[in-house]
Amino acid sequence: MIEIDGSIGEGGGQIMRTALSLSCILQLPVSISNIRANRPKPGMAAQHLEVANSLAKICDAKMQGAELGSTAMSFEPGEVRGGNHTFNIPTAGSAVLLSQAVLPVLFFADKVSKVSIKGGTHVSFSPTFEYFKYVFLPAIGKIGARAEAQIIKYGFYPTGGGEISLDINPSRHFSPLFLSEPSGEIPSALIISSSLPGHVAEREKHELLKAFPKVKAETLEVSASCPGNAITIFSGSAGACAVGRRGVSAEKVAQEALTSFQASQGFGADTHLADQLLLYCSLAGGKSEIRTPKITSHTKTNINIIGKFLTQAKVAQKGDSIFIDGAPI
Repeated sequence: MIEIDGSIGEGGGQIMRTALSLSCILQLPVSISNIRANRPKPGMAAQHLEVANSLAKICDAKMQGAELGSTAMSFEPGEVRGGNHTFNIPTAGSAVLLSQAVLPVLFFADKVSKVSIKGGTHVSFSPTFEYFKYVFLPAIGKIGARAEAQIIKYGFYPTGGGEISLDINPSRHFSPLFLSEPSGEIPSALIISSSLPGHVAEREKHELLKAFPKVKAETLEVSASCPGNAITIFSGSAGACAVGRRGVSAEKVAQEALTSFQASQGFGADTHLADQLLLYCSLAGGKSEIRTPKITSHTKTNINIIGKFLTQAKVAQKGDSIFIDGAPI
């Protein structure tokens, strides 16, 4: 059994998501201790528990310790099963982060999968649905991991209640990925609002246009169970997002997205995407390269966890680039 210390590095929920996903894919049992040890409230929150429950359902796993607040668990996977799956986070926990946990597993399923995930679609500390659809999915599509995503219902903090639909085609053979240069595409932006004055989105759009006069910015008023607002700006494999919060001006929300997006200009991928692509590139046949503005502690932790499972995969960092020599299964 592979043993993972959840307090290493950034000590957050990504350790658990990566470890359980690879456990399913490689059919290797895993035990995780000190779950989310470096967070203000250690242990599993509702969204982390739903990750464990969802992956256990997909691969008929045996679990111990999977409960709210738990700081340790064991997971013994069975065979990965495709088909129709429905998962529900009973809070505004991120449906996107859960999607990113189940996706790589279902690429190794025995048949096509259709997945419904309910939860928050536009919440803090998570990619927005638009980032997931327009940045993340096209990037993994380049290595042969193809999936489609639709938003059925929008869900903002604090009530959640959103829903994402995924269609996933099995693909056990990934190709190397090269993201060393920017795409050169004119940036696009989507500004989502629910039950807020119209000037909020317009002020955010104005800020984006000041920074990028040619940006293709679209505002969209949507229906949701509570008011909410989010911005996503992207160009090729570089993107950024920001979620509006009570007491934070429209201008500041726009600047948060812009600051993150501008940092990725001139690179092949933004820092978040580089982190999320590591698992896929480590399973690819060949050598991948990702050039990103910063190799974060989050990314270094992810490299560490992947190395516990894929001992034959080699990951090297040189300057602002990550080189991955994959170990296909």
